[in-house]
Amino acid sequence: MNAVIILLAAVLWLFLGYRFYGKFIEKRLKISDRNKTPAVRSKDKTDFSPSKKPLLIGHHFEAIAGAGPIIGPILAISYFGWLPVVLWVSLGSVLIGAMHDYTSLIASVRNKAQGVSNIAKKTLSSKAGTLFGIMIVITLILIITVFSVSTAESITNKTELIIPLITINLVAILFGYCVEKLKWDYKLLTVVSLVAISFSVWVGISYPLNLSFLNSILLRNILITLIMIYAGIASIVPVWILLRPRDFLSSIHLFLLLLLGIVGILIVRPEINAPAYISNTIFPFWPILFITVACGAISGFHGLVASGTTSKQLAKESHGRVVGYGGMLLEAMLAIFVTIVVIAGLGWGTGALTFQTELEKGWIALFSSGYGNILSKIGIPFLTFGVASIIGAAMVNQFILTTVDSSARLGRFIITENLIQRLKKRKIFVTLLILIPAWLLAITNTYEGLWKLFGSSNQLIAAITMIAVSAFFISKKINVKFIVIPAFFILITTLFALLYLTFRAGGYWNEGNFILAGVAMLMFILGIFVAFEGFKALKNKS
Repeated sequence: MNAVIILLAAVLWLFLGYRFYGKFIEKRLKISDRNKTPAVRSKDKTDFSPSKKPLLIGHHFEAIAGAGPIIGPILAISYFGWLPVVLWVSLGSVLIGAMHDYTSLIASVRNKAQGVSNIAKKTLSSKAGTLFGIMIVITLILIITVFSVSTAESITNKTELIIPLITINLVAILFGYCVEKLKWDYKLLTVVSLVAISFSVWVGISYPLNLSFLNSILLRNILITLIMIYAGIASIVPVWILLRPRDFLSSIHLFLLLLLGIVGILIVRPEINAPAYISNTIFPFWPILFITVACGAISGFHGLVASGTTSKQLAKESHGRVVGYGGMLLEAMLAIFVTIVVIAGLGWGTGALTFQTELEKGWIALFSSGYGNILSKIGIPFLTFGVASIIGAAMVNQFILTTVDSSARLGRFIITENLIQRLKKRKIFVTLLILIPAWLLAITNTYEGLWKLFGSSNQLIAAITMIAVSAFFISKKINVKFIVIPAFFILITTLFALLYLTFRAGGYWNEGNFILAGVAMLMFILGIFVAFEGFKALKNKS
């Protein structure tokens, strides 16, 4: 099959989903701009800041995307083939993922922009909300750890990325100040900023920094430390000076690179090399596919962003559909694009530039090689395989880095809104409570075992979020069947995944990894407990 068929079918399906199902949800939630948002009512100097719609779309998309829609599809393809991945991303994003993000955003906006764990505390029970909050903080620490390591290792392997990554942060600060304080036109500034960022990519490729004098382990740990320091600063300074403008500029830059890749696919028209379905896989199709693809179809992390940073910047309720629902569909499009790049931009089997060979080098190398292989065949003289691969790697790293700083900020919100409210004004201290454990896990590599549970914990957070949001909207006399049914499916799927991964032959328990097995079972018990509290609350409120 030609990859163009999948691309065009996905674009049409996601457009129809936004146009019709997104509009259905908007009507069901009774969206009205007569309701003043917390960003307007509670505007402050740090977190609450009403944003222009295009800037918030870019910030939200960049924050939710991260590496999830890249890693998940790649792993799922290696287990099950490309067809299940394309189908689940397409159906899951429209019917579940985008709905989850949109409803989380509006529920938070109507709850003083507080997070989903706080909503769970109010609508389910205090104990359920507190346990949910603890689980979220642990998950965020793991996200910060893994993505900091991924960024550091990719920079170590491709020092050409250093100059572009530094440049985009400096440009973002100037952009944010000029838009917020000097009231300059953000459209003209966007063009100037993108030129500067693109020039920095050329400089990075042409004059890569030589860090070979440093031991690779020492360099890795230095980079991890610098990334953590950056994340700490970005999470406590005003959202308009760094986080929002950086994410907006990164998203525009990434949209252009994504568009370039799509044009490349349309011109080159590559044939798919990977199998549509792999039957003799090491994992069962259900439930493992649904916790592996994760962010491209449904992600609990999205609800944390929507109810954390985004809800505090939403200027009007009517902006919610394009930001919340539309942002998720953009991520689904990214997941489909990644899928096409790795199944049609690379061969299948053994040898140079094949899926299996490149995967051994890491998922960043896999994606950048597929991306570079397609673009190098367009016929543009300077767009060689090497240059296009660097562009693909830069694209990925911008996603990863913004997930780190957003997660640090979200962790601060969860702790000060739900767990230890008296620390609300001690931003630096609370941020260190999140970053120091992440730093220790990163430099000692002790996170690798626990990271195996990320897919399950992420989907469990999504299920609990939908249960809590359902209880909230029922109390407002809103019919929530369109939330409850997907919540039940994701909850059951995730609970069975935890049982399977723990007790299967070769699972955590049989491998003697009792710590991992214990954590998995604690998550299972938490899911059962919160589900019981949730459905009891739904019954009482209905």
